[in-house]
Amino acid sequence: MTTSVCQGSKLRMLVPPARNFRASARLHLQHFLHLNTVEGHLLDHRIESSIAAAQNLKIADLGCANGIWLIDLHTKLFDRGISVQLDGYDITPVHFPAPAYLPQSITLKKLDVFSRPLPEEMIGVYDIVHVRGFVSMIANSNVTPLLSTALALLKPGGWLQWVDVRIDWFSAESPSLEISKAACETLLQAMVADADARGLEGDWLDVLDRHLKEHSFKNVHLRTYETRKQDLKAWTEDYLMLMEDLHVLFPSQEKDPQASMTKESWNGLFAKAVKETEQGVVIHQQKIVTTVGRKAS
Repeated sequence: MTTSVCQGSKLRMLVPPARNFRASARLHLQHFLHLNTVEGHLLDHRIESSIAAAQNLKIADLGCANGIWLIDLHTKLFDRGISVQLDGYDITPVHFPAPAYLPQSITLKKLDVFSRPLPEEMIGVYDIVHVRGFVSMIANSNVTPLLSTALALLKPGGWLQWVDVRIDWFSAESPSLEISKAACETLLQAMVADADARGLEGDWLDVLDRHLKEHSFKNVHLRTYETRKQDLKAWTEDYLMLMEDLHVLFPSQEKDPQASMTKESWNGLFAKAVKETEQGVVIHQQKIVTTVGRKAS
């Protein structure tokens, strides 16, 4: 098995340009792959233990997308007899299910979680704040704006759970030396080059526990989960759905014939990459990092 890893890069490109039904389907797949990787834990076991006998919980999911994490959590808590209010927030409501098809415990609302001031009714009312998939929106390793939002929303003693991936650590793997992965590698290199130009970093995720402590969180724990070999094909398909939409980030050949990457060349490379994956090549990000911490009482 041969492997190529793009490390130390800065990948803002993973903020998907398309917000349609295909993007929502990809997010559903990504959710289930996350769960497979983190051993099925919607909540860290420390948080689960702390709420075992709780009632009337309030939980916020920042960047909730189509609400799939909240929907799964509702089922789990309902089965345990725990009453809960689940609030999802996202900057765009396009992926929100209609309220008629959601459990009554779930409410989804449009909100830019980086905006200030935050709505007064949100301040200090949540037992748990969940964050996932924000690594592409953290500029210059500055986690303070998002941690400040989480701290503002949490009750004293409330928990933050942040689950994310090192978006600057892509891997293309071939099952044998005889099967080319050149097109997949070239796509990843183009993504790295574009991201470098955008100035985002990813190495802060490995020390997110330190950042939580610096922001006065207690009981802080960080755990890294390796992606499962049996999930690599599904991860590949998830990323292919993303990559297929990234051509919009490049100029057309007609507009900029000297560009190192154009819409046309991206689409051509993508077609070749799909052929490689049909021969067994996989694309993934190797690991998921979960960090939890508790607001001081």
